[in-house]
Amino acid sequence: MTDKLECPDCGGEGEQRIGPLRFACRFCMGRGYVGGDYEPAEDPAPGDLSRPEDTPVWDEPVMAGFPGCVTCLGAGMVVHVGDINRPTKMVESRCPACHGGPGPGLPPGTPSGR
Repeated sequence: MTDKLECPDCGGEGEQRIGPLRFACRFCMGRGYVGGDYEPAEDPAPGDLSRPEDTPVWDEPVMAGFPGCVTCLGAGMVVHVGDINRPTKMVESRCPACHGGPGPGLPPGTPSGR
């Protein structure tokens, strides 16, 4: 156990914002601090719930209320950073879910049927 420190991801606010949506900070789980009784660097004990950072943002329940595409979060573009083991280049492309247009889009990995 360590001393309580301000969360480096949310600056102690306990939440992160994407446009009009507010999410509990995925690093400190909305506490605003790390350490003390909560140390995210440690693996959860057997039987404990998984940490939110293990869940993709588009699978968060609050995304059901997001008015735009849940893949690109309304930007119409996605960024690829090469191979997962060796990112070597960054390439922008149209969103595969909404094709860069308005509308809800589909979560990543969902067949588009288009």
